[in-house]
Amino acid sequence: MEKTSTRHCYVKFLAATFFYLLIPWLAFAQKTIKGTVLDQNQSPIPGVSILEKGTKNGTSTNAEGKYVLTIQNEKAVIVARIVGFLPVEKPLNGNSTLNFTLADDNKMLDEVVLIGYQKITRKKTTASISSISGKELANLPASSFDQLLQGRLSGVNVQNFTGQPGVSPSVSVRGNSTASTSYDQYNTIRSPLYVVDGIPQSSDDFVPPGTGTGTNYLAGINPNDIESIDVLKDASAAAIYGSRAANGVILITTKKGTGGETKVSLSSYVGFVQRPDLREATIGATERRQKMEVLQRQLTYDQRRQLPYILTDSLNPAFNGNTDWQDLFYQVGKINDNNLSLTGGGENGMTYRFSGGYYNEQGIIKGTGFKRYSSRLNLSSRALNKKLMINPQFYYSRADRARGNEDPDDPSKPTKIGSGNLPSSLLNLSPEKLDFFVNPNSENLDKNISNQFGVNLNLSYEFNKHFTLNSQSSYTADNARRDASVSSLLNNGFGNASTSFSSSAMGLRTSNYLNYNGSIQKHSFTAVVGQDIEYSQYQNTQAAGFGGASDNIEVVTGFQQANIRALSQYRAHGLIAYYGRFNYDYAEKYLLSATIRTDGSSGFGENNKWGVFPSLSLGWILSEENFMKNITNNPFTLVKIRGSYGATGNEDLRNAYVQYNKYVVNNGVFEGNGFIAGDGGATSYNGVTAITPNFVNGVAQKDLSWEKSTQWNIGTDVEIQNGKYAFSFDVYNKEVKEKLFNVDLPVTSGYDVAYTNAFSVRNAGMELTFTANPINKKIKWYTSFNISYNKNQIMSLPNGGRDIILSGDRFDKTHILSVGSPINAFYLYQTRGVFSRTSDIPQNPFTGERYRNSNGTFNEGDFYLADLDGDYFVDIFNDGINPDKMPIGDPNPRFTGGFTNNLSYKNFTLGIFTTFTFKRDVLNLFDSDRFANSQDGNAVANFANFSTPDLDRLNIWRSAGDNAEYAKYDLGTYRYYYTGAQTFFLEKGGYLRIKSINLGYDLNASTLKKLGLGQFKIFAVVDNVWMFQQSKKLPDAEAVNGYGEYNGNGYPIPKKYTLGVQVQF
Repeated sequence: MEKTSTRHCYVKFLAATFFYLLIPWLAFAQKTIKGTVLDQNQSPIPGVSILEKGTKNGTSTNAEGKYVLTIQNEKAVIVARIVGFLPVEKPLNGNSTLNFTLADDNKMLDEVVLIGYQKITRKKTTASISSISGKELANLPASSFDQLLQGRLSGVNVQNFTGQPGVSPSVSVRGNSTASTSYDQYNTIRSPLYVVDGIPQSSDDFVPPGTGTGTNYLAGINPNDIESIDVLKDASAAAIYGSRAANGVILITTKKGTGGETKVSLSSYVGFVQRPDLREATIGATERRQKMEVLQRQLTYDQRRQLPYILTDSLNPAFNGNTDWQDLFYQVGKINDNNLSLTGGGENGMTYRFSGGYYNEQGIIKGTGFKRYSSRLNLSSRALNKKLMINPQFYYSRADRARGNEDPDDPSKPTKIGSGNLPSSLLNLSPEKLDFFVNPNSENLDKNISNQFGVNLNLSYEFNKHFTLNSQSSYTADNARRDASVSSLLNNGFGNASTSFSSSAMGLRTSNYLNYNGSIQKHSFTAVVGQDIEYSQYQNTQAAGFGGASDNIEVVTGFQQANIRALSQYRAHGLIAYYGRFNYDYAEKYLLSATIRTDGSSGFGENNKWGVFPSLSLGWILSEENFMKNITNNPFTLVKIRGSYGATGNEDLRNAYVQYNKYVVNNGVFEGNGFIAGDGGATSYNGVTAITPNFVNGVAQKDLSWEKSTQWNIGTDVEIQNGKYAFSFDVYNKEVKEKLFNVDLPVTSGYDVAYTNAFSVRNAGMELTFTANPINKKIKWYTSFNISYNKNQIMSLPNGGRDIILSGDRFDKTHILSVGSPINAFYLYQTRGVFSRTSDIPQNPFTGERYRNSNGTFNEGDFYLADLDGDYFVDIFNDGINPDKMPIGDPNPRFTGGFTNNLSYKNFTLGIFTTFTFKRDVLNLFDSDRFANSQDGNAVANFANFSTPDLDRLNIWRSAGDNAEYAKYDLGTYRYYYTGAQTFFLEKGGYLRIKSINLGYDLNASTLKKLGLGQFKIFAVVDNVWMFQQSKKLPDAEAVNGYGEYNGNGYPIPKKYTLGVQVQF
């Protein structure tokens, strides 16, 4: 009993001792610390992560920069960290208050940029590179990320010619170098090379837009997945990509996983899409009065007795309408975007990021819209003692695009809505006629579905601190289908017509390269050598049928065999390349970079398979020199001068087999109602399928060589006060020589056209980028501005530099290629005014004849078109060189750029982005074509039955002596025709657009902690807010085609209003 009692006493003693020893620890475990985090200007910094080092215990500062944190270890080290500032660590040392002062992170100096197969700090790069973070593009409403680049990067010209969902904008880097003898509004500019996570992306440029299935292939990339975008502009940066870098290179890096626990992020926005103001149209009684006034002036008494009833019978219900028919086609669209991502990691460097997205935009024109379903999985892991990095990537996207439809004979044509081709507002249309105008856009089938799938495997093995071997392999598969159908009513009574296009593309690529990184005292070296092998296939099948039994047949089936046509196309392409780059710097002051690449392409003949593309660049960092370091209160963090010279190339082949003779197999043309155009071959011979030479472009050409693009660039980078102010300035000259070009062949050759290396063009210009953080206190202000100037000029043309009039253009031929002029310069008559009186019209002093053209003499009220060759005869509408027309104007913009302003106060953020384009000419064909309804067929009936401009608002000639701006509205012969090929309709196409305004609110740190959230943000965006433009006659100076034409039939650029939320768990 005594032992038991003693044992119990001993246990109680130990328990009591342990309890009393535990009390201080328990007391400390309940201890909290607090503090304030300030910047160098002693302003509080909200949202700073305060962490107990080595644990997951942490919190964030509130709007006043204050925090409170419970500490679990009296020897803890506390870390304060936030993007944009250098992290700071402090030991606790028994303190209950711990304050931090964070210094700005010197972003520009340490920022890493991609230069192709390598990464380098911006400080050490000698190339001209523009970059943007994916954060700047987040939550902005657009169907593809390339639309969002407009105005944000110097040297990158993005023009959104259309507002149609899913359509690619025009993107060019340092000017346009693309020209053709034929007019093709879809292919006026070749796109740069896009490289996503190191993998060059194929382009569907070679697919004819009129018959192709493809939606903008970049629309398959979810903007929410983009981490950063780097644009390689000069030859020093782009030469490593060789034959596809002549038009610049855009490197896209997608977001990767991060270590630690899984983080779930959700973002979503909804909104509506609003059409812009309708084009001006005259309606109702005003239209009737204006038309009657014109007819009263021009028609004889007998003609006026036979006026159309639509103008004379105002009491007839069929002719007393008051309708603006544009309203038939437009609607208020809806837009929504939803994104989910999961990111995290585990042991052995394993990280992952999975994302899924759904984007849906309903167009403002009925029957148009775009949907995107996207997913991406990026994985990363280390093996073999962490020497081997394994990075597989998987992605899939599906794009569903409703195109709309206007032309009943050709569903491949884009939607067209213009005041010039709409009926008179006086007409009350029957249901059948109403269908004729409405159905092509709302009920006819014309949509396509595109699927993109890809797998990338990146391996990187680090032998030691000097050598790393990298291998990238990828497989891509794209397929698309497009179906179009036209009802019997809209097919002019020939029965319904259906068309189907299907295409598939496959690409295989492997790239293997060795990186070296070393240094000897103040000498630093990096190098890369490697090789690429690529192979791709493309094929499509097209089929069309007409005269079907039912409008419900919307695919090519159920048609008579004689009414069906089909063809299939196939092409394959291979490329092999070897490349190397050497970078050197001495004491981080003197920089050198040299690159060489050689490409071999299956697209060229045996005599010119290979092209070689070298580059050299130098840099001098003056801010590292002692004479600058010794300056008292030196504000300069970085001053660098750089220069480069190099060559890139292009195998811009529309035809993959130019080295072979080509033949046509049973490729014919529909008799009147088909959608498939043939190549001029016979379809059969005695009932047997015929194989005939392709007399269009089938001649073998084994001596064609690579396009050669040489470029020099001189630039400077300056950073002041650790990045508070920074700017970059570049001057460049880029010449593309021996450019591949189609030329007409003599009739005796038996062929129509052939390729030749006989065209050259120069783009020269300047670029400036300026960024600043002028206010960084309670109110923070970040601003950036960029402006680019580029002058485009043709240097040489085939056949001794003879001018080339673009074929396939309008019958009045409005574009020309001429040495000394820009690409696609306008080819116009010079308008000198309007003849006020007959006495103002010049007379030939030798013959006494009045100024005339082939249709007769000019009369008072006519446009005065200059007689440039001095023969008192104005040549009109000939297809060749016209002695009375001249190259004039420039559809290529000289000045482009953008202006960003981001403001924040406490938890509120406000962003305003403005873009601009100036010194560009636009030919206003819409203004001329509104007068054209009276020119074909029965002039009086057409004038009465179709819409016309508001003549009361125009200074139009009406009687002798009028000092008029516009010529008279005459229903007579072609000499009175309002030809668009005259300088009267050439407008200044400059504009400045407030592109977007976004407002956001973030929940503060304490609220987030209570809710268990990492982030909660509410935001609202208005897109295409307001525009100032130089021309008062253009409804939208941006919505013009690549030739600088506004014809009123394009898809208007709408306004978008969205409201969204962003949450991280």
